[in-house]
Amino acid sequence: MKKREDKMYELESLMRSIFRQLRNEINVVLGSVLSRNEFIILKSLKENGPLNASNLAKELDVSASHITAVTDSLLSKELITRKRSPSDRRITLIDLTDAGQTVLHELEKKKTEYFSERFDCFSDEELQNLILLFGKLDRTKP
Repeated sequence: MKKREDKMYELESLMRSIFRQLRNEINVVLGSVLSRNEFIILKSLKENGPLNASNLAKELDVSASHITAVTDSLLSKELITRKRSPSDRRITLIDLTDAGQTVLHELEKKKTEYFSERFDCFSDEELQNLILLFGKLDRTKP
């Protein structure tokens, strides 16, 4: 049984190292344009349309104060807007600007190129197996 335990700890160490590398490399891809958190918020707004801060926080599983800090930064870069909801003036909606859509599109393109290059060492079959194996670990999936 010790061997299996050793393998699990080795896997944990490898996963930590790989995820750290991926996070750092993605930060390089995003460059000085956006932080990873800013990118994630822009992507969520693109996929879901305008959202209020509490729905955005729920969607991304972060605190409302985190959303406020990140959206303040995006607002100063003119990549998002905050507007009152036409149906309920108490609600402020966060939405992408045209500049935000452009920046997001360019960075998504760079990110796709990065992942294509990063995972080029895998055959299609190996990549599918990796997806299957990580899927088994993912407790958010039923």
